[in-house]
Amino acid sequence: MQQPVGGSACSSDTQCVQFRSDQTGGSSKHEKTSRLGEYACIDGICRYVVQAGELCRAADDCAAFHTNVRLGLNVSSSSWCAPEFCSLESTCGGAWTLPGAPEDSPPGAESRRPVTNGTVTCCRGLPANSQCALIGASVDTCSSGYTCDSHSLCVSQEPHQQQVWIGVLLVLVGGATLNIGLNIQKYAFRKHQSRLPAQETTEDKSDGTPSGPEPEPEPEPPGRARRLRARLQNLPIGNPYWAIGLVVFVLGNATNFIALQFAPQSLVAPLGAVALVTNVIVAPLLNKERIGLFDVGGIALIIAGCVIVVVFSGIAQQNLRLCMLIQLLRARPTVIYLCIISVAIAATYVFLWSVERALKLGESETTNRTALDKWIRPIPPSSRYVRYGLPLAYASMGSLMAALTTLFAKSLVNLLSTSLFDHENQFTSFLPWCILLVTVFTAASQVYWINQGLLRYDALLQVPVFYVVWTVLDIIGGGIYFNEFKLFTTVKYVLFTLGVAVIFSGVGLLSNRLKST
Repeated sequence: MQQPVGGSACSSDTQCVQFRSDQTGGSSKHEKTSRLGEYACIDGICRYVVQAGELCRAADDCAAFHTNVRLGLNVSSSSWCAPEFCSLESTCGGAWTLPGAPEDSPPGAESRRPVTNGTVTCCRGLPANSQCALIGASVDTCSSGYTCDSHSLCVSQEPHQQQVWIGVLLVLVGGATLNIGLNIQKYAFRKHQSRLPAQETTEDKSDGTPSGPEPEPEPEPPGRARRLRARLQNLPIGNPYWAIGLVVFVLGNATNFIALQFAPQSLVAPLGAVALVTNVIVAPLLNKERIGLFDVGGIALIIAGCVIVVVFSGIAQQNLRLCMLIQLLRARPTVIYLCIISVAIAATYVFLWSVERALKLGESETTNRTALDKWIRPIPPSSRYVRYGLPLAYASMGSLMAALTTLFAKSLVNLLSTSLFDHENQFTSFLPWCILLVTVFTAASQVYWINQGLLRYDALLQVPVFYVVWTVLDIIGGGIYFNEFKLFTTVKYVLFTLGVAVIFSGVGLLSNRLKST
């Protein structure tokens, strides 16, 4: 039986780390450079210490406390381990659940859910600009939100600039690629629709000469099957351009999802709208759509608004474990946000169905009526619900689905990153797989509704409205779910709101295209 690392005699932190590594069967040379907790040589004995925000029983458990002792600072042990230093993540499978950690962990370490009622205590960290060190060669001693830099000072912990630029580049490439895919699909729809009248004319031609006994007509399929067949006939599924457009669209979305790993959602989301510039170039080339001054002005305002939103958006990047994601998902603001999105999706779907049904009832008196038709009043094609409501509803439906896709995809990226790079498998229960399924379902629904909008309306209207609504929802979702607005000041809130208002002004200019839809 191996001797526990805690309590072993030592002469350096490296020796304690090697003891722990030998016990767990790992190699200290190939492990992560940062850990939530590690063994350090304290007064000649190996002792397990943890970073700020982790559970503790006394100051001796806190790495920051021992750093101050080593630096010869006169500190009191009474102010280093207290309930006010705990956060939602403190009891969410932290330092005391790592391989090699002591079995006698503090209360709350095995709860697997946040405990915020003051019954647990957590470690305090060193404040900003304080002298710091890595205890046990891997445990950061700075307060939450700060990190010990190469000059041994606690500095603000923001995403590395290089990583942020990688995220910016990926989202710009992904947004442009996604936009090109949408326009290629629109091109396929246009070509497909232009062939349908010609095919129908060819089938209807007849010289009146009987050519033998007429074949018996095929039995008419049931109503639901007939409607499904009619919808499939309107889709250019066999068209290679449509397939290429779909692949390009999916690749663009995949690139955007990868970008979420390098930059916060509140930064990635508005940058996607910059791809509207691509739309101005591609849509006229592929789909023969004319660009007016209102279109250019609207897109310019959208870009300007996006720049303002980016500059004053929240910056908070971190790899969250499943336990923390669950708690963020259960938070009241997140529940309210998801409920609003769900109600908006249901209301938009009901609007689309009722308006299209009312339009069909207005065009034909022989339409088979259903029990719900008595509540629907027939409307003409010139109705504002048809001219204005339907185009915006289709674009909004796709963007609502896209907002959910981004939110759950960001969660999925966090889980995958933690599993692959931190070697902490997060896919050990049903919930992570549920997040994966929701991501796939909403992504497929997003593609469907975008295609339905492109099938019926101008890409220069559908794509900008889709991007703008999606962008705004993504920024709000990232701020609420991932708490990316927690460091916002009053000035940032005002300027962020200004940016959103400028974006909507651009949408107002683009809405002039509705008059010709």
